[in-house]
Amino acid sequence: MSKQSEQTALVKFDDEVKRDYRWNFTVTLLDWTFFFTAMSFASVNTVLPAFARHLTSSNFLIGLIPCLSTLGWLLPQILMANFVQKLKRKKHLLIFTGLAERIPWLFLFLVVIFISSSSPFLLLATFLILYGVFSFSGGMGGPAWQDMLAKIIPLKKRGRFFGWSNCLAGGAGIFAAFLSIYLLKSFPFPRNFALCFLFAFIAISASYASFILIREPVYPVKNKDSGFKEYFLRLPSLLRKDKNFLSFLISSIFLSCGGMATPFFAVHAMNKLTLPDSQIGIFTLLLLTGQTISSILWGYLGDKKGYKLIMELGTLLTMLAILVAVLSSSIYLFYGVFFILGWALSAFLISSLGVVLEFSTPETRPTYIALANTVKAPFVSLSPLLGGILADRISFPFVFILTIFILLGGILYLALLVQEPRHLPPHLPGRYLAKRHV
Repeated sequence: MSKQSEQTALVKFDDEVKRDYRWNFTVTLLDWTFFFTAMSFASVNTVLPAFARHLTSSNFLIGLIPCLSTLGWLLPQILMANFVQKLKRKKHLLIFTGLAERIPWLFLFLVVIFISSSSPFLLLATFLILYGVFSFSGGMGGPAWQDMLAKIIPLKKRGRFFGWSNCLAGGAGIFAAFLSIYLLKSFPFPRNFALCFLFAFIAISASYASFILIREPVYPVKNKDSGFKEYFLRLPSLLRKDKNFLSFLISSIFLSCGGMATPFFAVHAMNKLTLPDSQIGIFTLLLLTGQTISSILWGYLGDKKGYKLIMELGTLLTMLAILVAVLSSSIYLFYGVFFILGWALSAFLISSLGVVLEFSTPETRPTYIALANTVKAPFVSLSPLLGGILADRISFPFVFILTIFILLGGILYLALLVQEPRHLPPHLPGRYLAKRHV
């Protein structure tokens, strides 16, 4: 592509982004809101561990739930990045992977209704398989979704988008939490959880309908075809040249170990205080309330100061939530744990999505997205399993204190050795990878 034709294509791309910005902002906002409403009915931090608790007493098996969630979302991304990087439009791939994310929730509703009385083990195994399909389908589309989001939402408006999306999703999730409280309290097991899964399917289907309406512009991709092996052999060179991004990846590994503690807050509270299932809905409500009221603040800070600061604040809040969980002896202190955790999860969601988009050029953005997610995949996914094993053999307080020390190392590394990418000059490593294709 000549420089003149490339410039013409870029101008056309910018014009399409400006023309469709309000439309895409709105429908993507609806997609995000409905998706996270669905995840409130099937919260990986509250509802799903409580459901599994009815089927098994093993904390290791309960830890498989967040393990599948994170491993499914993070691990496939690097396998898809080279393919995604060459696509002029990402939406077609996302239509397929998005459908595979939705169908398991309908099947899960039917499975819980019809086979729950026959075998708890069979129900648990089927649940884990269906949840794995959901999680890995999301991971296959992860780089494409984040790259498409970066295309349709300009840099200086992403914080606003993330803030409002998370805020509205939290508000809708609060409604979902109230409804889940009613369902979990009013119906016996397993019908109460089956109804939660049914409402999750309805909400996630509405998110899919909103996603279909997105108008994706074509970015003039300059990458030529490269083989799977050739692509992977270039990745170490990219990391050697981009030392700041490498430091970010190392700090992310430490911070991802927070999953050793957070998925077990609800189980720890229910075991320690002998709580009914209806308390799960209240925990979810408080978590979403914290997420909702903090999101606009995090979005504003992201636009003004960058996302590294938000990640640091989210880590401090996670450490605070863990400390309160260790010291909690009443239901009201556990309420505080989930409220603080809502602030922390909102900070991590907004910062992790926003900061990685600023490390690279558009041509190599899927690679940076995939590396940021896949490198930490083993640690994010295995940390809940390790937490479950240690809790079975020692105790939850031991797991919680250990997690605080790991997070402390992560936040010190992030604060001292990673520079905010927004404040650096346009870096060469991303362009280097792109030029190797030209």
